Amino acid sequence: MLRRLLFLVYAAGVFLGGCSVEDGPVGERAPTTTPTTSTAGATDLTAPTTSVGLTSVARIEIGPATYELDALCAAGGAGEVEVAVEGVDVNGRRVIGLIRAYLGEPYIGLQVGEGANAVLFEPRLEGVLPFELVDDVLEFEEVDFVTALDLETGEFTPAGLGTVVVECRSFVRELPAVIFD
Repeated sequence: MLRRLLFLVYAAGVFLGGCSVEDGPVGERAPTTTPTTSTAGATDLTAPTTSVGLTSVARIEIGPATYELDALCAAGGAGEVEVAVEGVDVNGRRVIGLIRAYLGEPYIGLQVGEGANAVLFEPRLEGVLPFELVDDVLEFEEVDFVTALDLETGEFTPAGLGTVVVECRSFVRELPAVIFD
């Protein structure tokens, strides 16, 4: 439950942090930049930092569904990557997600829809979640996706096998942090 809550808070925070994208098919989308200025944590308070818009792309397949999403990639060091994704599905529902390609604990979470109608897709708890990062392309193959995952009992509803492919065209140092009220 905590893992889900952290995912939802983090994923929502990434997109409330000032990123925007134009609508249209993935190949035709031009990333836009919405500069946000912050001096928090900076030693020189006169030199603001600027975050940039989503510049990478992701394709996530879960069973028969395919999601073409915009992404923001953050290099974590030692071959680790963290990715925030955002877009809309074919029915116009908002899609947000968080992908962590960490050597110790990789994670994929994709929320489709909002509010009471939201569905959270996650990998099944059993087994290893292998990934590959080659030439700035992150790939998870044969992911056993589930919904309604109960972390205490391990019960879930199968959602289907899928893949995740993220083309990181650029990297930021870290995904934007947002403080919630």
